Amino acid sequence: MKEFDLVTLEIIWSRLLNVTEEMWTTILRTAVSTIIASANDFGCEIMDKDGRSIAHAYRSMPVFNMTMPNVTKEILKKYPEKSIKPGDVFLTNDPWMCAGHLPDIAVVTPIFKENMFVGFVGNIANTSDIGGSLDEKRVTDSYEEGIFFPICKLYDGGKPNELVFDMFKWNVRAPEMVLTDIEAQVAANEVGSKRVVALIEEYNLGDLSDLSYQIRARSESAMRKAIEEIADGVYTNEVYTDGMGVPLKIAVKITVSGDEISVDYTGSSPQVDRGGLNCTLIYSTGHTLYPLACLLTPGVPVNEGCFAPINTYAPEGTIINCTFPISVGSRLNTGWYIHGAIFGALAQVIPKRIQAGNGLMSGLRTYGFHDDGRVFNAHLFSGGGRGASSAGDGMGLNMFPSSASNVPVEVFELNSPALVLSKEFIEDSAGAGRYRGSPGLKVTIAKSANYPRPLNIYFHPNRLSFPASGVFGGSSGKKTRVVLNGKVLSDDPKALTQGYLTLEKESDRLELHFPSGAGMGDPSERELSLVELDVRDGIVSRDAAMEIYGKKSA
Repeated sequence: MKEFDLVTLEIIWSRLLNVTEEMWTTILRTAVSTIIASANDFGCEIMDKDGRSIAHAYRSMPVFNMTMPNVTKEILKKYPEKSIKPGDVFLTNDPWMCAGHLPDIAVVTPIFKENMFVGFVGNIANTSDIGGSLDEKRVTDSYEEGIFFPICKLYDGGKPNELVFDMFKWNVRAPEMVLTDIEAQVAANEVGSKRVVALIEEYNLGDLSDLSYQIRARSESAMRKAIEEIADGVYTNEVYTDGMGVPLKIAVKITVSGDEISVDYTGSSPQVDRGGLNCTLIYSTGHTLYPLACLLTPGVPVNEGCFAPINTYAPEGTIINCTFPISVGSRLNTGWYIHGAIFGALAQVIPKRIQAGNGLMSGLRTYGFHDDGRVFNAHLFSGGGRGASSAGDGMGLNMFPSSASNVPVEVFELNSPALVLSKEFIEDSAGAGRYRGSPGLKVTIAKSANYPRPLNIYFHPNRLSFPASGVFGGSSGKKTRVVLNGKVLSDDPKALTQGYLTLEKESDRLELHFPSGAGMGDPSERELSLVELDVRDGIVSRDAAMEIYGKKSA
C-alpha cells in the first residue's frame, strides 16, 4: 500500500474536495430548472473503484452524499468491474437504493486513466419532473409517482442510450428542461473525471484505493474518538409528524457502546397507504448519519469512514423502512423529522451540542401552459426558522437538514405566472429562550394578471400540527399557517389532504406562514442587548419583550 505523510494526505484530500466543488459549480451553471439551478437540490461525490465515498462538495445535499456510495455499489453488482468501459455513464432513480423518491436521479461515471479503471464520480439531482401525479397527496403507490429507471446505461461507451432518452422525452413534463439538467449532471462528472485523472498522474497513483483507505481511516478514527467521549447508555425519544391529518410517530433508541453507535427505529408508525410519506431505509439511514456527523465530527470532511461505527435499523413495513411499491414521493415530510428525534435523544447526554427544533422548509410548485404553448414548471423553496443552539440564536431561514437554497422571488416569477406580493419575517414568531429560534416567514402569492386560466399551487407543507420543540426551558416555534382569501385552512390539518390549492382570480391571495425555530434555555436569562436588537429589527414586539422576556427595550 502506498503511504502518504500527513501533509501530503491533507493536500490531496483538499484537492479532491475542490474537484467536487467544481463538479457542483458545473451543474449549477449548466442546469436550467429552478429546483436545481436556483434551489441547488443536488450533490456531487468522488468514490474509489469499490464505490466507497472519499469526498463530496460542501454545498451538496447531505442525504444525496449519504446515499451515493450505495448506488455505486449496486451498479457494480449489476455491471462488474470487468464489464465497465470508458464512456459508460450509469443512471437510476430507484428510491430503494438511491435517495428515496423518483425525482432524485443518480448519474454515475467510471473514471479511466489510460483505459485503466481507477474510481467513480457521481451526482444526484432532483429533477423538475418525473411524470406521474402532480398531487403527491393523492397517490397510493410508486406506479402513480412517475417513471422508474432501474440501473441502466445512459451512455454506453460514449454512445447515448436512445431508449432512455426517449423514455424521458415521452414520460415527463417539460422534457427539454429535464434532459438539459441530466446532461448537466453528465458534464459535471466529465469535469470531475478529468480533474481526478490529472491528480492521479501528478502524484503517481495507481488508482484511488490507497488514498481512499487512508482518508476513510482518518475520518473513522475521528468519529470513533467522538463517540467514545459520550457516556455509554441507551437514549430514547419520540417525535410526531402531521401525517395525512393523522399523526405519525418516529421512535428512536440510540445505544452508545464504546466507540460505536446503533440507532433503532422500532416503535415507529407503520407505513401509510396514501400521500407518499414513507421513507426507504437508505433514505432514513442518510438522515440518521447526517445529524450524527453534525453533532460529533463537525470539523471533519464527511466520507464513508465517518459512518463505519454507526449502525441503523428499522423494522420493515414502517414509515422509516417502507416496502415496494408503497408511495414515497413526499418522504421528506417524514424524513426531515428524524434529525429532531436524534437531537432530542442525545440532548440527555450531550446537551451543549444539540440544537432546538427546526421550523423545516416547505416547497411549492407551479405547472401549466402559457397561451403560446410554452410550458412553465417552477419551484419555490422557502426555509423555515432554524432552532437555537447553546452557542447562539437560530441561524435564519434555511433548509436544514438539507443544504438547498431559498429560491429568489424574481427567479420564481420569471419562470411562472405567479406573483410573490410579499416575503417577510413574522413578528413574535421566533421560539423564545436564552437563545431564540429564527422567526417564521410569511409569503403572499397571487396569480399574474396576464395568465387567464386558474393557477394551481402544488405544495405539501410541514409542521401543520407539531411546532418545533424548545429545549431546556426554551419555547416552541410557531406552526405552519395556510390562508386562502382570508380563510385559515390549516386550522384543521385534515382539510389539507389535497396537495394543491387553486388561484382562480387575479384578486385571490394565498398566504403561507412558514414555521419558526424553537428556543433554547430560560427566556428570562436572555441578555437585554439581544432583546433590544430584536425589537429594533422587528423580530420581537415591545409588548412581547416585556411579557416573554421580562425586559423593557429602550
